[in-house]
Amino acid sequence: MKILVTGANGFIGSNLCEKLIEKGHNVRALILPGSPEWYLDGIDVEKVYGDVCKPETLDKAVKGIEVIFHLAGIARDWGRWQDFMRVNAQGTENIARAGADAGVRRVLFTSSVAVHHYRNITKGDENLPRDCGKFAYGISKILAEDKLKKVALETGLEYVITRPAVFPFGPRDTTSFYRMAQEIERGRFGFVGGGKSRITVSYVENLCEGMILAGLSPEAKNQVFIIADEVISWRELVEKFAKALDAPFPKLNVPFPIAWMSAGLMELCWKILPLSGEPLLTRYRVRVASKDLVFSSEKIRSLLGWKPKIGLDEGIKRTVEWYKKAKSQWLKI
Repeated sequence: MKILVTGANGFIGSNLCEKLIEKGHNVRALILPGSPEWYLDGIDVEKVYGDVCKPETLDKAVKGIEVIFHLAGIARDWGRWQDFMRVNAQGTENIARAGADAGVRRVLFTSSVAVHHYRNITKGDENLPRDCGKFAYGISKILAEDKLKKVALETGLEYVITRPAVFPFGPRDTTSFYRMAQEIERGRFGFVGGGKSRITVSYVENLCEGMILAGLSPEAKNQVFIIADEVISWRELVEKFAKALDAPFPKLNVPFPIAWMSAGLMELCWKILPLSGEPLLTRYRVRVASKDLVFSSEKIRSLLGWKPKIGLDEGIKRTVEWYKKAKSQWLKI
């Protein structure tokens, strides 16, 4: 099958390309001009260059494509509101319309469980209200989902929406794991509320298998799926990471009220002054670190037969092996 992957040179995108090729598919990778491409080294994709924010650059990318896996977007918790809306929301509509005009059959959009308000969630599923509140990232994902559905309704395009677990991780993950590993090794990683809150995690190869199943299965037409491996507390997860890294278990702990107030003050300073980069702590990160965020993948398991093939310990082992190699050889962040 001829497949387009947007955001193909990112963490999840590059792993997805690799899996699709392993399964015999012909993969075209849409790459933002000027963005790093080293994650695609050794992966036999057809590279095309374009910007989902510029519809006029997408014609070549979507020509002859059957299914689009749309991953391109801003995946962070800090930034300008207008950037999230332009890239995540409008960019999704742009690639969907370009695909529909070119005769693409289906678009799979990688959304986020951040569409939900991060209160204590113990049995989250696809029917949970999308009520994320004031966080631009989550709101942009809600709008992106809605824009995709609108294009599908107007054109007959099929859609699938996948929402990865709270903490996706694996080789090539410089979004969260690489920095976390550095902080653990340096003794600067800290918990909020003792790390007792529970989350769902997803090893990237398991995640990609679920995305491919959802993207290509007839039964997945116009469906939403949460893809999550298993439930674990932050304390237990970090303990496994520290052990694999041969690093001491972190002892730093901050009570929730102090962490929340500190994050709010930091955000205020970054907005008023304004400062470059991003705050050391944000309220989004404090919520992720302090609330139970347990989501169920029962729907994709029962409807499509998906189940994680790689266990948590093996996933951590592979991720740490990549991290140590990357840190020593070429990757500097």
